[in-house]
Amino acid sequence: MDDPRFTNWYVSDGVRLMSNDPAASTSEPTPSHPPKERPVWLQMVMGLVMAIVGLLVVALLISFLLPSTYTVTRSIVIDAPPAEIHPYIETLNQWPEWTTWNTERFPELVYSYEGPEAGVGAIQKWTDPEMGSGRLEITESSEADGIRFTLLFEQSPEPLTGSIVYAATDGGGTRVTWIGNGDVGSNPVARYFGLMMDSMIGVDYEAGLCKLKILVEAPHAE
Repeated sequence: MDDPRFTNWYVSDGVRLMSNDPAASTSEPTPSHPPKERPVWLQMVMGLVMAIVGLLVVALLISFLLPSTYTVTRSIVIDAPPAEIHPYIETLNQWPEWTTWNTERFPELVYSYEGPEAGVGAIQKWTDPEMGSGRLEITESSEADGIRFTLLFEQSPEPLTGSIVYAATDGGGTRVTWIGNGDVGSNPVARYFGLMMDSMIGVDYEAGLCKLKILVEAPHAE
């Protein structure tokens, strides 16, 4: 067939490669359909999810820059010598009288004691539906300097170590300082929690020291 109108070339799948047919050359390509856009609400949800993920990543990175330890310190001056203060400090069954951890605040709180009544080795244990369970043990005791202790809460993997120390003041009284030290490790959530420990525990330290001051100074006021 020499007629140029019939010199169309096709590949096996039917797609025309070349044609001399004027009518065929003027045919228009089949229009393609543009991709459908996502609904606005879906775009907003995806944007919100990406923002939340971004904030979590930033918070995680910041947590590695936060300290893994914390220290809580409160002090008060008591108008009495260490010899009159120390019995309330080293005798753990006296603690409910001056600390805020007592049945007035926690009605279902139950204490038990092990070891000597006072001094090194004295142990106080407690259970309470609200406060949980834990134990306090005196590791050092000195009438002149104070005590050192370890405090372990059942829900905490690491114990809190601390001390209650005495220092003479110019006015003849004694400055009593209550110190608590803790280690939250590498847990990113715990490190943020560690930033709040001073305000959380510090309130109890302040209230306890104020009650201790009243208790120790009461005989002098009579």
